[in-house]
Amino acid sequence: MNASGRSIWFVGDLDDPWVVAIVDALPRAVLRVNCAGEWSDGLLHELPDPATLVIHRTLLTRQDADRLARLRKDRATSLRVILCVGPHVRYADLLRWSVLVDVVLPEATARETIARHLVGSVGVGVGEGRGDGRGTTPRPSIDVVSSNYELREALGDVCASAGYPIRKAVDWNEVEPGGLAIWDVPVLEPDWGRTLARRAQVGTVVALIGLADRGLVGQARAQGASACLELPCDPADLIDVLDRLGSSARSDRTHEVPPPPRVLRRGQQKVVVEPGNETYNELWRVRTREAD
Repeated sequence: MNASGRSIWFVGDLDDPWVVAIVDALPRAVLRVNCAGEWSDGLLHELPDPATLVIHRTLLTRQDADRLARLRKDRATSLRVILCVGPHVRYADLLRWSVLVDVVLPEATARETIARHLVGSVGVGVGEGRGDGRGTTPRPSIDVVSSNYELREALGDVCASAGYPIRKAVDWNEVEPGGLAIWDVPVLEPDWGRTLARRAQVGTVVALIGLADRGLVGQARAQGASACLELPCDPADLIDVLDRLGSSARSDRTHEVPPPPRVLRRGQQKVVVEPGNETYNELWRVRTREAD
């Protein structure tokens, strides 16, 4: 397998569409390893050194933790590990893994936040992983909508510190149609989905969801949310999403679609290698824009 130019690995269940969406949010071509259960011994040791290893797990086992510890010991000390976890991961297991990984992300909102954590990886430059090099381009006004005064003020301060003019509102009745808005979604109210759908028809909405899971995030996206973050959210993640959605500097060029991935099998494991051409990153941008 010729993968010497790869800088990012992804290990997870590639038959799960939610997991595939996380991989598609990565800003560069990725060496994908399809592994729904525990890793087999030696699965990753035959592959070339990565700069970053992204792992998705629904359960965190002691055996996989031992395999990751050996991998980190055998590989360069600069290996960066990002762990995406499902909602059923036990806290005790997460503690065991915390010494082995650099970043832990919940799977429900990982597609929005994972690219930011790849800045600095080999082959990922500033602006591709997003989050740095924001420049001085004028930014659009943002409506911050929340019935919680403290949260509304805190969100407003975060946006203002990033250079966004803000307008704060208790509910949508105080907001003019159009533009970019952040909404603290009241998921306990039965009609929140219809409210989101009406607003999404006239403007862009970043939905902030407490205790976000696949069901809530999936429903919010189905009703028109352009991005979803879990509350409480990292201010850097929020700014990164706003920069992406608020940017007007979009390329209109038509990009070539890369050829299908090559599939190689090693026992019961399947390794999918995405084509390593220069159009892949642009294709990711197009897919992100279409999903929004």
